[in-house]
Amino acid sequence: MIYGKDAFSDLHFMDQLMPAKAAGQWDDRQGFLNGQAGAQPAPLPMDSATVTPPPTPQAAATEPLPLPSTVEDTTRSEAVDPHIPRPTPPFWGTRILEGSQIPWPEVFGYLDLQALIAGQWQFRKPREQSREDYDAFLAEKVYPILEQWQQRVVAENLLHPQIIYGYFPCQAAGNALDIYDPVDPVTPIAHWQFPRQRSLKRLCIADFFAPKSSGQIDVLPMQAVTVGQVATDVAKELFEANQYTDYLYFHGLAVQVAEALAEWVHARIRRELGLGDREPESLRDILAQRYPGSRYSFGYPACPNLQDQHQLLKLLGCDRIHLTMDESEQLYPEQSTTAIVTYHPAAQYFSA
Repeated sequence: MIYGKDAFSDLHFMDQLMPAKAAGQWDDRQGFLNGQAGAQPAPLPMDSATVTPPPTPQAAATEPLPLPSTVEDTTRSEAVDPHIPRPTPPFWGTRILEGSQIPWPEVFGYLDLQALIAGQWQFRKPREQSREDYDAFLAEKVYPILEQWQQRVVAENLLHPQIIYGYFPCQAAGNALDIYDPVDPVTPIAHWQFPRQRSLKRLCIADFFAPKSSGQIDVLPMQAVTVGQVATDVAKELFEANQYTDYLYFHGLAVQVAEALAEWVHARIRRELGLGDREPESLRDILAQRYPGSRYSFGYPACPNLQDQHQLLKLLGCDRIHLTMDESEQLYPEQSTTAIVTYHPAAQYFSA
């Protein structure tokens, strides 16, 4: 049996599996081989998918299988202070931003150029090249390409950015979060269960919000962004016209604009919650998450249940911007992201 506890684990396992199969280093019963017949599966990192071979009859008879713990740890992490001031949002419910409400220069200012240029466009610095020569190459060749495509996106309306974000009343209950109706915050309209770290700081997303025992109603910001179906359509047109270079540039930019849009609205949320005075001064610090709080997308280690994203889309009313999720849990339009947000200063990315 092969089990990956989250999307990262699955991808990591597949990255190891395919080369191993191509090299004849994989057996469907034994797992990863070391080149010798009957070898044991090669160990994987703690956070990756694991391969468990069936026990031999002798082992099954002599070694009792460990029983999984049935006791859930719901004790809040001592690393998360529950007695912080809880902000009041500027409104309850949701709002849609589109068109002139989303300034292109501001969004472009949140582009992760490393992820775009080295990751999407594959302009990576060769090992033998000096940093000075690489920077000169970027300035002479790559940045003009970026400037050209930014101008085309705006002038030719090649991307249609839309945002839905909002604020919902909530309270923590153990490792879960109860979300209430913004108009009548009495009965929960959603209940999300989160995993807790078994070691280190023992973090759980629920810890970042006011517990029910406090009597306080806290605020849960949520956001969903998309650059529209047009991004997929334009990319397809370029590819089918054999304009592969333009396809690479446009598709990569569309992916990173969606991420920049998520950063832009997250910064807006921080300002609206009164945290603007703690905003980082540089994009480098923003991308390094040197601001209060964090945002989490379903399917990642801290909130691995992708089914909860169906509720997030419904709560935000994402059908109003034609943002949906299919039965395979894929978002459409393709270049779209969603997230829940916490403002707690102890919040960080973590694996449960």
